[in-house]
Parts: sequence; structure tokens; C-alpha cells
Amino acid sequence: MLVGTTVYAEKIDVIKHSRAGGLIDRMNEVIASSLGDRFGKFINVANCVQAKQILEKTKTPVLTAWPTEREASGSPCNINNDLLISTFSNSPYHITYLEGNEQSADINFLKTSESVIVGIWDSNFWATAQTEFLLAINPSIKVVRYKTKPFMTALTSGEIDYKLLSSPGNNPVLAIMDGKSLLPEHKFSNMGYSMMFAGNIPYDVEKVYSSHAWRNRIDTTHEPWLQNLSRTDKLKLVEQMLADIANTR
Repeated sequence: MLVGTTVYAEKIDVIKHSRAGGLIDRMNEVIASSLGDRFGKFINVANCVQAKQILEKTKTPVLTAWPTEREASGSPCNINNDLLISTFSNSPYHITYLEGNEQSADINFLKTSESVIVGIWDSNFWATAQTEFLLAINPSIKVVRYKTKPFMTALTSGEIDYKLLSSPGNNPVLAIMDGKSLLPEHKFSNMGYSMMFAGNIPYDVEKVYSSHAWRNRIDTTHEPWLQNLSRTDKLKLVEQMLADIANTR
């Protein structure tokens, strides 16, 4: 009989591969914190291509939050499905308006006006699907794609009536792309900014969700994504979503 034997679990490193302090970086901080004593160190790289190389080649146990769009066909950061442990988080896109704007507070203005303008982030991946969905709500909607600072100020300056984004901030929310609020039968009605849970070891994502780090995350609109499905079903749904988005281009 072995008496007083201590079993040491192998340390797990977390790959950081995005802007420091940004959403993806914050989610990787949550993963690291959730590991507790099993956390090894952060591996900081400049981009997702370098992160992909580490995922594919390192013998050290690693985990990371991995934006779903990187799994699109043709993406240089697309990783083998063997490295996709699970879906991770999703924050549905919110249609927001400027507080005090009574016209925009009426959903019928979004649905029927011939002069409504909606601002979206100029994403090479998400923008086409978002535009298709918005035009399905109202073909008269003018969709304007923005980058950085202009996107931040377009609503307050009065350039647009609504802004579509995954984190609504302090602006009131008119509707959410949650598959219920608007056009529930539309293939893009349930859409948000999502991430996968990637790594080179088997690891139960529920351990992250049940952690103190997750309960105290900053990004509370990001919820567990497809939580109660099998890994196979999760990946099938992700692949279908990616295919649907690719077909809008």
C-alpha cells in the first residue's frame, strides 16, 4: 500500500494570440484563472497563425479561446477538428439605439421605415450575413460598415439609427439576434460573436463554466455556447453556420 503519495497533475499552458486587453485576451485570462493550480504559463504569440503552429506541434498541454470565424474554409488559421475540444462562448448580436431617440425605440421604425440606417462592424467574415439578415427584416434598410473610431461615434453623432454589436454597452437594446426576437426562421436569426475551446488535450469545458473565474467574467453577455449538446453535434452546427455564411459571399 502506498501511503502519503501525492499525485501531481500536469500543468496546462494557455495561448494568447490577440490584442492585449481585448475580448479574446480576456477570455483566455478566464480560462487560465479557471485552471487554478493546474495553470502553467501564458504563451504569448503575435497572431493566430503562430498560435496554430503551437497547437499543432507542441507536446506541452495547451488550451485557448479560438474565434469561430478562424475555422472558415480557406482561413490560414483553420485548425484540425481534433484540436477543437468544444464550442466555448457566444454573445448574440444586439440591435441598439441611442437613449432618448423615441423614433428608434419603436421596432416598427426598423421594420417599415424607408430611411432607416444600421451601422455594423466592417468584418470580412460576419458583415455579409448580418447584412442579409437586416435586409430580410426590411429591404429598405441602409447598412453602413464601419471601422474603429467612426463605429464608436456613429450612433451618438446621429449618422445612423441603430448599431449592431455583440456587446451593447450602455445603449438600450431594441432586439437581439437570439433566434426568437426577429425572424426566427431565418438561418442567421440566431447569431453572435462566438468562440471555440481549442487545445491539444482532452479537457471538460464545464470545468471552466463552473469556475469562480467564469462567474466573475467581465463579458457577461458571453454565455456557454451549445452547452448541452455532444461534441459531434456542436461541431456539426458550427460547420453548418460557417457554410451558410460562406454562401452569402
